[in-house]
Amino acid sequence: KQRGAPGPPPGPDNCFFCLSNPNIATHLITSIGNECYLTTARGPLPTSTSFPSLGFPSHILIIPFTHTPALNIISEASSRQPIYAEMQRYRAALHAMLAAKADNALGAVTWEISRSNGVHIHWQFLPASAEMVEAGLVEAAFKVEAENSQYPKFEAPAAPQDPSAEPGDYFRVRIWRPGPAAPEAAAAGAEKKEDADAGKETTLVLPLTPDFRFDLQFGRRVMAKLMQLDSRVNWKDAVQGPAEEEKEAGAFKEAFKRFDFSLEE
Repeated sequence: KQRGAPGPPPGPDNCFFCLSNPNIATHLITSIGNECYLTTARGPLPTSTSFPSLGFPSHILIIPFTHTPALNIISEASSRQPIYAEMQRYRAALHAMLAAKADNALGAVTWEISRSNGVHIHWQFLPASAEMVEAGLVEAAFKVEAENSQYPKFEAPAAPQDPSAEPGDYFRVRIWRPGPAAPEAAAAGAEKKEDADAGKETTLVLPLTPDFRFDLQFGRRVMAKLMQLDSRVNWKDAVQGPAEEEKEAGAFKEAFKRFDFSLEE
């Protein structure tokens, strides 16, 4: 082992995203499905006043139960695809909540870092101004930040027929804006892209290769600049007290409950 080389990644008992970890922050958990669960983010990027129509940050993590650094290393499609499908179903339900609560004024950005040497794959979900999405500002911001960081260029997905099997290590971002039918279609948990999103979505993939150092806060950094929340780029600078965390998790659960399919199954 080389000096300074990292040790092995934490196992489930020490993983912040595994329910088997005795120290997991249970008060942040807001919904539990069959394959994955939702939590509010610790140290959220937005504040409770960033989106007046919501009244809470709505920075949400979609986390599979399976302790894996990437879905694409689960070779069996019969194991991998149901996890991905339910993560997508939660995302569609979150879209529906935003469309209903914000009267279609909010879009959303969801990003993930999928690397075989990572710890536990998860998606970060964040509302964004639908006007900014429509104007192409969100997509442009990700591309410009990648260029400024001397990263490779974003590409179209390589596995559009089975996004759960997108190959290699990558950063993937999905930029969504609502359409007129978004609340009804997404609330129904429709699986087809045009039905579930009922709007317009752009998916960009940034290949993560060993020849450059990728900033794990890249997605948050881009959105912080867009939202003029630069002082909150580091989640540790945005940590709330337990009482505030619990209050905002409760506010989210209340807003989300009529879209939460896990309560009906």
